Amino acid sequence: MKRSSSTADADATDTLPDDGATPTAIVSLKIIEALVSTSSGMGVTQLGQLLGMPKARMHRHLTVLREHGYVTQDPRTSTYQVGWQLYLLGQACSRHFDIMSLAKPMLERLRDKIGQTVVVSSFTGSEVVVIDVLRGTSPVEISLRQGTRFALNSVAQGKIVLAYGPSALLEETLEGPLKGLTQRTITDPDRLRSEVDLVKRRGWADAPEELYTGINALAAPVFQADGSLFGTIAIVGSIHYLPSTADLTTIADLRQTAAQISEALGHQA
Repeated sequence: MKRSSSTADADATDTLPDDGATPTAIVSLKIIEALVSTSSGMGVTQLGQLLGMPKARMHRHLTVLREHGYVTQDPRTSTYQVGWQLYLLGQACSRHFDIMSLAKPMLERLRDKIGQTVVVSSFTGSEVVVIDVLRGTSPVEISLRQGTRFALNSVAQGKIVLAYGPSALLEETLEGPLKGLTQRTITDPDRLRSEVDLVKRRGWADAPEELYTGINALAAPVFQADGSLFGTIAIVGSIHYLPSTADLTTIADLRQTAAQISEALGHQA
């Protein structure tokens, strides 16, 4: 197969013969390989040129991949990036380096100390995505599933993403609409901006009864080696165990665990 020279990334990706005979799965994998090679995302035209495929065929593949969570599309630039489902797949396949295996002892210590459910999340362009869950030991147990997604304005993890994630994400989110799930969900853009500013100052977030009535969560950021946000560690439980006035010891334990995991990922505070 020949090499495409139409983009700077072409030397890393083989072009595909435009004969319609290449299996759909191979085309999808080549698209994902191309997207993994760039941090800024690619558009349909750029991907088509890179892989030697017509724009219409490329668009069909991207639409299916997006519907299944393997790629996401930036609504502002229309470019595509790898999605949360691909991360979950990589997590399941990884044997040599797995963030959950790396973090699990620290997460278990946190869970055993506080007794509440501990949730690890990452994020897409508009949502928080649950990656893993350690079930709590308290009489009232909160259960979540891997792959569950929440709007950024509705959960403590989302406030962390808005505070420490890509700077443009906050402005895009504030442009709304901001959907309310309970009477306490923040749907006012000015109030959400103020809440995010507070999260930046104190280094953690909460969301008492903002997603579900009777449920609260505390969240802290986890950073990668380059200083970018990987995601969040959150404690989720009944408002009885996690009251709206947060326990300072619980917050300290949460932040310490998040810092330890960030350090294990190579981040230097």
